[in-house]
Amino acid sequence: MTRHDQELLEKQLRGSDNRPPEGVLMLAIAAVFFAGMAVGGFMFAYTDQPPLQMAANDVAAHTSQPILPTTR
Repeated sequence: MTRHDQELLEKQLRGSDNRPPEGVLMLAIAAVFFAGMAVGGFMFAYTDQPPLQMAANDVAAHTSQPILPTTR
């Protein structure tokens, strides 16, 4: 490659930029994330298992330390 060829190549490549436009990568990541959430939601919604039921009003009975009476 001669010096003249090198100058012409640099002149042609001066305007090109191989980086993606600003924000395209973040938009692609967000789109994949939300698509995965949607697919997971549909897969979970159409299973044949009954819904899981949890009792939240019996939390004090399952603590790791015993509840001691207070004395005055």
